[in-house]
Amino acid sequence: MGSLLKIQIPNDELHRRLGGGIPAGSIVLVEGDRGTGKSILSQRLLYGFLKNNYTATYVSSQYTTPEFINQMESLGYGIIQDLIKRRLLFVSMYPLLVGLSDRKKFLSRFVGEPRLWKTDVMIIDSLSALIPAELDEDEIRAFSLHLKRVSSLGKVVIMTLNPGDVDPDFLKILEEASSLLIRLSVKVFGGDLKNSATIVKYNNAMGIFQKIIPFRVEPKVGFIVEIAAVV
Repeated sequence: MGSLLKIQIPNDELHRRLGGGIPAGSIVLVEGDRGTGKSILSQRLLYGFLKNNYTATYVSSQYTTPEFINQMESLGYGIIQDLIKRRLLFVSMYPLLVGLSDRKKFLSRFVGEPRLWKTDVMIIDSLSALIPAELDEDEIRAFSLHLKRVSSLGKVVIMTLNPGDVDPDFLKILEEASSLLIRLSVKVFGGDLKNSATIVKYNNAMGIFQKIIPFRVEPKVGFIVEIAAVV
């Protein structure tokens, strides 16, 4: 029986809706268009891991370090102590992605940097913003094999992406490699726009999980699971 990485925080239902946590060795793929909540979900997962004493690496294509600290603070997810005590390694790719040539080199450089993969959890937000639209098949396979090697060590890898922004072959390989596949969407529900997370695939789940998880985001409160389902 494998172990379960807890993500529980006070007054929050996400850990229970995901079966009590994320199984060790999971490759988690979070798909969604712009504005569906990919970053918010990954930030909530990050905070949950940190509060349960796991170490994490967070790679961002969107934020500088000060911006990320402010973003997490706005959700009520303080991370400054985790950064100071090196429980969290934050890597901002934003200033480095100045051209297509940099994006073409990203995967090989990323895989080849062992310091990034030493933590219990690796979160890449977002993968589709860090790589070119077309990839060499050998690069795709090498990255997939690297994910498998990392997960075999009991680590959790979480990646977010916009499906329309990546090579279809790359997307297919990632979906096949993932043990937990989550698709985010925004729908009209009761006259309002509601976010929801649909669990498409969940291999090795260690508890009962909810297939569709409706959620909202509130300042200083963060990620909140809704009671009513969004169909």
